[in-house]
Amino acid sequence: MNKTPVIRAHQKSDTSVVIELAIHTAFDRNKLPSIDPLKKAYHNGDSILFTSDTRLLTLLPRTVDTLKFKVLTRQHIMELVSTENDLKKVPNYLNIRTFEKNASGYYLSLQSLSAIGFGAGGQIGIYIEKRNDSLIVTKTVSSNIN
Repeated sequence: MNKTPVIRAHQKSDTSVVIELAIHTAFDRNKLPSIDPLKKAYHNGDSILFTSDTRLLTLLPRTVDTLKFKVLTRQHIMELVSTENDLKKVPNYLNIRTFEKNASGYYLSLQSLSAIGFGAGGQIGIYIEKRNDSLIVTKTVSSNIN
């Protein structure tokens, strides 16, 4: 995928399409730092634990491309992993930290966060512009979380 991702926004709500485009962008060529801990096999099989604040929770996709997600509240994720004795088995979880809409488009911040009380992760900021009926990723900025 060498081209800038473009998605037509006429099939679903813009919010859903923007979230899917952001996920696709973050996982494309592993742009999101600490992406491997998200993919650890856990009690959810091949699904990645995924959360956000409550206003977006119902809009989070269950699949994007070949990725599968288990959408849970943050509290439910913490309860799920709190019973694990082997901390090496605990995966990170995907979190939409920020979702903002402005006049020219959207900004999303996705995070790969440790599900244990300490540890590292990564984040990516994704700028998406709306041009006519298309959504286009215009810029990404990523960093590690220590």
